[in-house]
Amino acid sequence: MNTNTKGRVAVIGGGMAGTAAAWRIKTLGFEPVIYESRDRIGGRMWSFRKNDFIMDAGMSAYLGTYREAISLIHEVGLSDQLSELPAIGGFRRQGRNYHIDYTKPVSQGIPSGYLKPLEKVRALRLGLDTFRHRKSLGYSDYTSLAAIDDETVNAYCRRVLDENLMNYVGRPLVSGTWAADDKDTSVALLFWTVRNMLAPYVYNLSEGVAMLPAEIAAQVETRYRTEVQNVEAKGNRVNVTTAAGSEDFDGCVIATTAEPALAIYPQMDAATHRLYSTNRYRKLGNICIGLSRRPADPCTYYLPTPHEDPDTVAVIADHNKTTGRAPDGKGLLTVLLSHEFLERSENRSDEDLLDYALDRAGAYLSPIRGGEVEAWNVTRWPHSVPSIYTGRFRMIAEYTAQVDRTARVQFASDMDRIPGCNGALVSGEEAARRLAGALGA
Repeated sequence: MNTNTKGRVAVIGGGMAGTAAAWRIKTLGFEPVIYESRDRIGGRMWSFRKNDFIMDAGMSAYLGTYREAISLIHEVGLSDQLSELPAIGGFRRQGRNYHIDYTKPVSQGIPSGYLKPLEKVRALRLGLDTFRHRKSLGYSDYTSLAAIDDETVNAYCRRVLDENLMNYVGRPLVSGTWAADDKDTSVALLFWTVRNMLAPYVYNLSEGVAMLPAEIAAQVETRYRTEVQNVEAKGNRVNVTTAAGSEDFDGCVIATTAEPALAIYPQMDAATHRLYSTNRYRKLGNICIGLSRRPADPCTYYLPTPHEDPDTVAVIADHNKTTGRAPDGKGLLTVLLSHEFLERSENRSDEDLLDYALDRAGAYLSPIRGGEVEAWNVTRWPHSVPSIYTGRFRMIAEYTAQVDRTARVQFASDMDRIPGCNGALVSGEEAARRLAGALGA
């Protein structure tokens, strides 16, 4: 044990929330120990090399609005691994592709032809509503969003916009960015998406998005393949039990998905229990495909509309999102398949999913022949993204107001704010600061 620290803190879970918590705990003068049940770090951020391709089998990129994540990348010493490229979004309507260069939204986006003139006028209402709530469209305070969290995306689009804008704007935005169902998803998430996801640049790391949690894990004590069975707060100590035995710490951050957190900490307070027990996850299929030929299409990604393609969440051109993902002249694609498709395809083989993904990618890019595939990987995520269903922002706001900042066990996840990498990171850092305060730092 390092006797120069202010105390030892257990961090349960090595995803982005857990590693961010561990890093911040370390910078605040404590000694963190990460417990990770898998043999890898990163959780739903998973990067690996297959043949000559660097694949991201979970999260795909850091957006320009992920300020906290980009700041942490610099802080941990990965500045020289960070790349920045313009984001070009692809959309499809009635068999025709449309490109929008987000670095030139006026000259490139508005006259794109994707929306008809009257639809563009009506779409201004979505922009105005997003602008009205802009101060709440971040990662910390959802009090204002909670006040409008009483309508679904589908209902808002039908009431305020029109059927076409629902099908070609509202639905692809929440499906393509959150794998979400517009009939269930809060309209507040649509405003958040318009404000934050349509960013002009995408950022990435040379060896994959998971370089960030992996670098943090390399700089703190990390125990892989170690599943925590129980956490118990006892006075001024927190006991952590694994198959190898139990150990006492000064504090703990539980940074797992909902079910493990509920199982390992029976002392969980009522507010946290309500937030975690009512969480819903969406399934997601992630198919990475390394090609011998690079498609000529300049898009970073396509966001299909469920109106025309209900099974495809997104088609991502990884070779366009950063440099070095594929060798020169070769291509790397990621096809994301929907929750509903996975529900119907539980018994289909990985090879079947690959064939289906090739068909869907070819519909947006040029047709892909099976002989062009040099490497591939299929990942089925049973817990990909927490659903922000109607009423969820109200619940998050209520939970945030009730967090016990004096507790020696704190919680971090992407369930207590906007889901995803940056939300999890902010949650982890805030949990670390609360715990440091509770321990007298």
